[in-house]
Amino acid sequence: MAYNNLRDGDAVITHQGFIFYVFGYEHPATSYHAFLKYVPKEFASRFNIDWLDIEWCFKNRIMKRPKELYNPENYHSLLETFLKEYPMFTFFSPELSRWIISVSKKTICEVYTPSKRLLLLLRRSPKTKLEEKAIELIKLISEKSRVPIGFFGVHGSISLEMSRKESDIDISVYGGDNYRLVKEALAGLREQSMVELSTDTWYDARRLNKGIFQDTNFIINATRRFSEIRRINSTVKPLGKVKVECKCINSKEGVFRPAIYHVSDCHSINGDVYDLSKVSQVVSMVGLYRDVVKDGERIIAQGVLEEVLDQGNKVFRIVVGSGSRDEGILISKDYT
Repeated sequence: MAYNNLRDGDAVITHQGFIFYVFGYEHPATSYHAFLKYVPKEFASRFNIDWLDIEWCFKNRIMKRPKELYNPENYHSLLETFLKEYPMFTFFSPELSRWIISVSKKTICEVYTPSKRLLLLLRRSPKTKLEEKAIELIKLISEKSRVPIGFFGVHGSISLEMSRKESDIDISVYGGDNYRLVKEALAGLREQSMVELSTDTWYDARRLNKGIFQDTNFIINATRRFSEIRRINSTVKPLGKVKVECKCINSKEGVFRPAIYHVSDCHSINGDVYDLSKVSQVVSMVGLYRDVVKDGERIIAQGVLEEVLDQGNKVFRIVVGSGSRDEGILISKDYT
């Protein structure tokens, strides 16, 4: 079966039993950029990374999950193992001149799409208390936000039917406008004491998309609708590392993954040799910086300057999350 048009957050199961999550919306013709979420226990020793002590069961198979999913060291270690033992999970980008974790479509045997998994959940009786809470929370938010339930989905262990008692409720909302309505609804539900919203970190307080419902943690993120995905045929040329200050002029695409902030008035902080006046985007591959910048705010961005040629138009952007721990985004007033 050909698995086409997968989106960020769709879970793919390979013939080997590995579970990957699709990352973003731009992919090679024959594979999907993705990150590894679970592996069968018998394969765990082949990877030089730390695993959580907790185990999951997926279709009668014991699964392990990395302690840290996104840090640069883990990524490079996973990539090294894939190149050596599972090359079908790698792709060489001639533009970036490096290998990337990317799952060949030929290796995929099953896909778990959040929207379809929620529909299945609604059609059958809940099997666990967690599923009951997830349905109740989604219906509550749908009613409060007036976003039809067809624009919601369930991620994570609930979607894969491998949840534990301690599992979270991981919800997807399709569409940027729908997501903004949902966040307004969450604020209203907090005022009614129907949910708690987390402000444990600065990032949580900025996003206000995670919290507690009936003693269970939940998180809600945005996924692009198909109408919001722009199919492009661009070429990318990395130029070098930079650190800049600029003004965010449009943050609407910052709710997705990768997060795209449209910017202007960029200038170097470190005296970089590049002309940064034409930079129009700051793109974060790191979920931490998703939906944390607002229109009109000045930000500090440290990452890789890229030249993108798109249908004859040249765009300059700064990409955060190329694999170095010193990359990131800060609100300018927090910069010292």
